[in-house]
Amino acid sequence: MPCLHLISDREAAALGAYVAAGGHVLVTFYSGIVDQDDRVRLGGYPGAFRDLLGVTVEEFGPLLPGDEVALDTGARAGLWTERLRTTTAEPVARYVDGPLPGVAAVTRNAYGAGTAWYVATELRPDALRDVVRDAVGAAAVRPLGPEGDGSVEVVRRSDGHRGYLFVVNHGTHDIEYAVTGQELVTGDAVDGLLRVPAGAVRVVREAVR
Repeated sequence: MPCLHLISDREAAALGAYVAAGGHVLVTFYSGIVDQDDRVRLGGYPGAFRDLLGVTVEEFGPLLPGDEVALDTGARAGLWTERLRTTTAEPVARYVDGPLPGVAAVTRNAYGAGTAWYVATELRPDALRDVVRDAVGAAAVRPLGPEGDGSVEVVRRSDGHRGYLFVVNHGTHDIEYAVTGQELVTGDAVDGLLRVPAGAVRVVREAVR
């Protein structure tokens, strides 16, 4: 959840229940600050997510334009930092320079049967991708799409009876994906192998198995 500044009490409770039941969530900085009426939540930041994330934010630390900080994982970040105090969370990465050396920048918190991650700074895209991959791996989620540079996005949805596979090719080369069904953009039947041109989207209503 990127910079979810405003969240209602009901939505925050639903998210907590989801994680407690075994779900996994990754929250980024400056989240949970105000309620549904834009009122600042009292008791300290990150407001609605303090217990879920297992951290308390004691101070916000915006960075000057162009300034960056280094983390002990080798990652770099900019724009924003927070002076975190972990309560039940464990640090995953810490700052090694800048205004907050030694302070946690990325944390992970066991909450019920699930896990909540917190990223308290704006990581460079490659570093954020690494954290997301770690979180996805820890959740034992198997990707539908091919591993690689992230140029192919694959999502499956269901109406309760049939599966619908969405394949988005963000790359510059055509790709192929194994699936059988009816392609809804072109109307073509797909018999085992779907071809997706560069920059194209295909939606397949999967065959009933």
